[in-house]
Amino acid sequence: MKDESISDVLFFSEKRRQILLYLLEGPKTIDDIKTYLNSKSSPIMVQIRILTRNFLIQEKNGVFSLTPLGEYTVNEMKDILDMFAVFDKNPEYWGEAELTAFPAYLLSRIGELGDVELCFPDKAHIFDRARPVERSLKSVESLIEISSIFRQEYVTTYVDIAEKGTSIAFIFTQEVIDRLEKEFPESYQRYKCENVRIFVCPEIKLASCMVTDKIISLALFTKRGNFFNHDLISYNSSALVWGTDLFHHFRSLSMIHNFQD
Repeated sequence: MKDESISDVLFFSEKRRQILLYLLEGPKTIDDIKTYLNSKSSPIMVQIRILTRNFLIQEKNGVFSLTPLGEYTVNEMKDILDMFAVFDKNPEYWGEAELTAFPAYLLSRIGELGDVELCFPDKAHIFDRARPVERSLKSVESLIEISSIFRQEYVTTYVDIAEKGTSIAFIFTQEVIDRLEKEFPESYQRYKCENVRIFVCPEIKLASCMVTDKIISLALFTKRGNFFNHDLISYNSSALVWGTDLFHHFRSLSMIHNFQD
């Protein structure tokens, strides 16, 4: 008789989770599962019986697969586990971060950031970008960025990238654009080329988010509104998609910026 809840089945056994996530890739035989888990048949069959009893997996001709309920449930479970993995790697950072900077639908997908690394510049370059970001900017094919803070790279590195013909799109607050235009007019004018677009957004609650064809770099304010120079980076393809979706979210709230002569 079924006496356990679906949540118990999913989260109270690491072995069951491994079986379910493995079956998410497609149908498998018992020998496939044994090899994957490096386990004997007996303990695996105990877990398979539990999963079958709860209508999460099914067996046909010796091949095991997820049921429709199982596929939906395991996909949801995977999203939760991915989210936990992101938060668990830097719990203090995320505990202090201003998460309202993200729309709810993207916050629920934050597990797509994958294997994230919190990076800081060395003391001699305390106001610069972290080294992995600097290295990545040397050979980018495209670049999009959302920012409410002014970075020195906007008048140095990014200008050089723009003049190479690289596709660039910025979403800035009006304050960032005003500083670029008034304090660095030469750099501002050099952005007046067909491959560069600048949008202005009335409110951006995050510090910055840069996405290239290779890397995403994210920086958040604390819940108190403070900022310390850092880059939260990932190279995962899913992270680049997530960052691009974040850009499109802010783009929908923005207006095109018209350059002043």
